[in-house]
Amino acid sequence: MSNAITALILLGPEGASPAAAWVAGARHAAALDAARLALAAGAERVVLATSEAALAAAHADWPVTWDVDKPGERFQFGARLAGLLARYPGRAHLYLGAGSVPLLPAATLTEALTTVTAADGPRAVVNNLHSTDWLVGNCAAAVAARPDRLPTDNALGWVLKTEAGVRVTALPPSAATRLDVDTPADALLLALHGGAGPALSAYLRANPHDLGRWYAAGRELFRPGGQAALIGRVASGVWAHVEANTQAWLRVFAEERGMSASGRLAAGQVKSLVGAQLLRLGPRAFFAELSTLTAAVFFDTRVALAHAGAWPSAADRYASDLGRPDEVADPFLRALTEAALAAPLPVVLGGHGVVAGDLYGLVEAAHAGRLTPPDEPREG
Repeated sequence: MSNAITALILLGPEGASPAAAWVAGARHAAALDAARLALAAGAERVVLATSEAALAAAHADWPVTWDVDKPGERFQFGARLAGLLARYPGRAHLYLGAGSVPLLPAATLTEALTTVTAADGPRAVVNNLHSTDWLVGNCAAAVAARPDRLPTDNALGWVLKTEAGVRVTALPPSAATRLDVDTPADALLLALHGGAGPALSAYLRANPHDLGRWYAAGRELFRPGGQAALIGRVASGVWAHVEANTQAWLRVFAEERGMSASGRLAAGQVKSLVGAQLLRLGPRAFFAELSTLTAAVFFDTRVALAHAGAWPSAADRYASDLGRPDEVADPFLRALTEAALAAPLPVVLGGHGVVAGDLYGLVEAAHAGRLTPPDEPREG
C-alpha cells in the first residue's frame, strides 16, 4: 500500500487530573470518529500515532494501524510527522489532529482529496492557514525538508505556503473547520451542540459536565438586544460572524492574537490591558465592574494568565474551564475561577476556542434551537 491515500492522526497525552482525564477521554473518542471519517472520505489506510501504548493495546480493534512513540524519545511535531510520512508513503496524505474534526463532514475531506490528487504540483488544503489543525496534501517532501520549522501543527499551512512554495488553500471559517477539541470548554460546547461524531457524542452523554454557563451566556448572546463581551484572542472574522447572526450588542476586547506562534508567550512578553485591569482590581471587583458593562462573558483566560506571569499547569487550566476552583492549585487562577462563578453574570471560561471555533458552534446550536437545557420547558 505504498501508494495508498493515507490518513495520519496524532493523539498526544493529557495529564492525570480529573479534568485532564475527561479531556483525554473526549479526544480518544474524537480520534476514533476521525479515523472513521477519514475512511469514509476516501483514505485507504489510517495510522494513529500516539505516545499512549496502553491505549493502543486496549483498542486493537479500531480501524487503524497504531504507531506508538519510541520510549524516551523527545516529541517534536515536525520530526514526528516527517517520520510518519516516510514510513507510510502515499500519493496523498490527510494529517488530522485527534480532536480537529468533530463537526467536519466527510464530503469536505473527499473534496479536498480530489483537489490534491488531481494537482500537477505540490498542493495542500487546510482548515486554517494561520493555525492549522488538519491538512490534506501531496507535499510530504516539503514537510520532510523543514521539520524544525514545525514545532506544532499550527504552523503547517503557513510554512508550506510561504517557505516551501506549496499551493495552499484554506477553507472558509465555520464550526466544521475551526472547532477543535483542545480544552474542556470545547468539549462542553460540543455537548451542547449535539452534532459531534458517534463516539464523541456517546462519551459526552456518558460523562456529562455542567453546561449551565454555556446555556446562560448563549441565551443572552442570542436574545434580541442582548449584551455580551468577547475577551481574548478574538479574530475579526469571528466577531463579524457573531454580529451577523445575533441582534446583540457586543463588546470585544481583542488582544495578543498569535501570542503562542510568535514566541511572545514563551518569552514572557505577553501584555494585556484586560489582564492589567484584572490585576489592579482583583478578580471579584473585575467581574463586578464587567457586569455593569455587559450581561454575559466569553473569556479566553490564557491571555490574562500570561500577562500576570502565571502559566498554571494544564490540570489547573482545565479545572478552571470546568468551574472547579477546588481543583486549581495556582492561587491567582483559583481566585479568578471563584470570582467568575460568583459573578452576577454568566462567564464562560476557556482557551482560545471560547472566542473562536466554539462561537461558530454556538451559532449553529442557536439556529438549531439547542440553547434551552433538555430538562427545562421550551417556549411554544
